[in-house]
Amino acid sequence: MVGAPLVRTLVCGGAARFLGKGKGKDMRREVGAWQALSLLLAAGVAACGGGAGDAPESGGRVPRVQEASGRASWIGPLRWAHPLTGPDDNTGNIVSDRDGGFLAMVNFTGSIDLGEGPLLAPGGPASAAMALARYDVHGHLKWAKVFGAQPGTVGTAFGIRHTVDRQRDIILFLEVGGVDFGSGELPFGEYLMKLDSKGRLRWAHRIDTSKGFPGVSRIVTDRDNNISLGGVLSGTVDFGRGPVSSRQLPEGGQTSSAFLSKFSPTGANLWTFVDAEHQSQGFGAAVDTEGNLLLCGTVFTGIQTEPFVLMLSPEGDMRWVRRLEGALGFAFGVATHGNRVVIVGTFAETFTFAGRAHTAVPNGGIEQDAFVAAFTRQGEERWAWNFGFSVEDVAMDEKDGVVISGSYEAGSGDLGVLGPLPGNPETLANVYVAKFDRVHGEPLWSRGFSASGPDTGSPGLENASIAVTKEGQSFVLGQFTSTLTVGSEAWEAEGRSDLFLFGFDR
Repeated sequence: MVGAPLVRTLVCGGAARFLGKGKGKDMRREVGAWQALSLLLAAGVAACGGGAGDAPESGGRVPRVQEASGRASWIGPLRWAHPLTGPDDNTGNIVSDRDGGFLAMVNFTGSIDLGEGPLLAPGGPASAAMALARYDVHGHLKWAKVFGAQPGTVGTAFGIRHTVDRQRDIILFLEVGGVDFGSGELPFGEYLMKLDSKGRLRWAHRIDTSKGFPGVSRIVTDRDNNISLGGVLSGTVDFGRGPVSSRQLPEGGQTSSAFLSKFSPTGANLWTFVDAEHQSQGFGAAVDTEGNLLLCGTVFTGIQTEPFVLMLSPEGDMRWVRRLEGALGFAFGVATHGNRVVIVGTFAETFTFAGRAHTAVPNGGIEQDAFVAAFTRQGEERWAWNFGFSVEDVAMDEKDGVVISGSYEAGSGDLGVLGPLPGNPETLANVYVAKFDRVHGEPLWSRGFSASGPDTGSPGLENASIAVTKEGQSFVLGQFTSTLTVGSEAWEAEGRSDLFLFGFDR
């Protein structure tokens, strides 16, 4: 079914001043459809003004990093950290494995060291591949599997998003062609796939993208192991119950619309919500204990792009929609636990939340702040902060913690609730991780890591993702270029970019 509209249409007018990054380059995939998303976003602002086997288990090598000096109440309890290195551009995401550890999905070229020495792409040093890697709470690599085209063949396996359900099965959305996941080489296309807890194929369903493109930015599963994909739809896509389309332009053609599509545990499509009334993009998704689904992103209101979050019932009916009115920006992530729904993103200009005004100030010459904002499950405003420059992800644990990660300008007076953090004032890619209390938004700790060299591509952190345990430990996987200083160590990227992996106690 096609869902109800997100917001009412406003008259076009005004000039957009937002110069911060969008999310089309989230994994820097060299595919035209991804590039088209960024172009759609820019155009929208302008138009309105505005192989399989378990690796042996091992204790692994996990360099421990001491906490930096500073106010104890502000310094996060970093317990371990290590880089994941390779000779080219490396990207990845992590999720909880529901057994107290986490599962990473990494895209790489040639080789990647995930903590136990280099893993090779099956097709050779110039071949791209995808790896799944499970770690325990101490950062020890437990097993890893690599998927890619065989030597002398043409193929691809690019992981877009993944998650782990309550049965510990692994759900993937990926781009595949000419690669065998266990049932023979798959023809080129976009696939929703389920593997067991050891990475063995259960099923794979191809999505019909012959007339459109689904930019999947998040996968979530509910208590019954139903699967939901959230993101941005461009054109017409068939997820399994017939074609659904993004917003039609008055002069003809189609633009982008936020969507959520729900599937059964066996991969049967149950329903799809599309914001077909508006030009919008979905960036984050979550599910609560009752099976209600949350989607956040940005909507083009006719005046500017505003962050939004909405809740759908388990059947796909709209429960509520909220926007940060007055903010020019994006909501990139959403998390929920108990009676809180927390969104994070970036903005320019000013919005008012729970009776308090939040105004972005320039960072590195760009009018942009990060924000974190908490609602109740009924959509009532509770607390918010703005600070720094960017935020990439948010996660909530069962001990009332809210963990976020992003980037900042060192020495800026805009660090706000993050407190004083070390860093390089010549870049916006210094990395922070911070934790807040879920109920009242009280800051619990923050931690900063200095980056070196000028920004490459869009300013700020390229990407980061967060996984948490029930007990409140958190893990952050992110991308860095040039050098990242972690404690007394300076990590230098081996290729165009490498990954950092951090583990924090409560």
